[in-house]
Amino acid sequence: MEWYQVAIVFAVAFLVTYVSVPFSKWLARKMGAIDFPSNRRVNKEPVPRCGGVALYLGMVAACFVIFLGVRFFRWNLPVLFALGDVNYLVLYVGITCMFITGLVDDITQLKAMPKFLAQIAACSIVVFSGVSIGAVNNFGHGFVDLGWMNYPLSVLYLLVFVNITNLIDGLDGLAAGLVAIIAAALLYLAWIRGNYLLVLCCVALIAVCLAFLRYNFFPASVFMGDSGSLVLGLLVGIISITGVVRTQGLMVMIAPLVIAGVPVLDTTSAIIRRLRGHQPIGQADMGHVHHRLMKAGLSQPRSVAALWLCSAALSVMACLMVGAGSRARYIMFAILVIIVAAVSWKFGLFKPVLRHHYENRGNVGPRRPHKRK
Repeated sequence: MEWYQVAIVFAVAFLVTYVSVPFSKWLARKMGAIDFPSNRRVNKEPVPRCGGVALYLGMVAACFVIFLGVRFFRWNLPVLFALGDVNYLVLYVGITCMFITGLVDDITQLKAMPKFLAQIAACSIVVFSGVSIGAVNNFGHGFVDLGWMNYPLSVLYLLVFVNITNLIDGLDGLAAGLVAIIAAALLYLAWIRGNYLLVLCCVALIAVCLAFLRYNFFPASVFMGDSGSLVLGLLVGIISITGVVRTQGLMVMIAPLVIAGVPVLDTTSAIIRRLRGHQPIGQADMGHVHHRLMKAGLSQPRSVAALWLCSAALSVMACLMVGAGSRARYIMFAILVIIVAAVSWKFGLFKPVLRHHYENRGNVGPRRPHKRK
């Protein structure tokens, strides 16, 4: 892989996304896909929400350039066995189905169950294309083939990334910035393994996110909507499966989840919060980590910057874990768990489960009954 190949892919992805955003805004207004201010939204003005169209077009253009480079210009991009048996046409169909699902939801506001079933269908097509976990490491004693469990577990893995990206998309620029950081970490993991095809895919993903941030950072003039968040989440899931999970040891296999730690933690707390409140899991609320940061006094840009920094720190930790020895990996993972637990406690992410602990803080002893005079 040469530097000019990276530059070409980045430039094409960035420019196509950048010039497509005005079209996505026009399309959103034409279709009535507008986010109006409400008690659970942070925007103060109506904002179009079909920015995912630009993200999708940017990624398609970049992938087409990679195809042309390999096919006609002799780009030397070694393909590991994790990608050697992938049907790229079927993979494209699966990604496009996810994009269409998000776009339809942006325009018509799909109900939770049809939307989730469509996500399952799109992820199933992706797995059918050859993108799957395949086998897991047996604690250093070789790999265990998952057999028939490979298909449902791979679909579930992709669904996790699709939905954590969708749920974290709550502040201007938050999701796009987090995905760019996650893609940068996955780029490093793909690069050290010599998988240059995935490196270029990560470069394209970073480029489309950065181009979109020009319009999406505070104050945003366009939202990516589900057409953007679902596709970005699916792409992160695909890259993490083919670049890390499918060919690594157990501790390295969890690196993508560590890299995506901010949306993973936020989604976990949201599911627990809604289950404890007897609410549908897909129901929106104001209890996400970014909402709690704003309630703590941070402005919207500072809340986004804080979560970007947390994501960058987790990404660095995950990359260090990959390059460390076995004992060092477990020590670093233990430290990471302690830090995450402390942050979760500080911002009350799991308050619905530990409510009695929060309510009893500061109570030295039992209260004495108040006596009337």
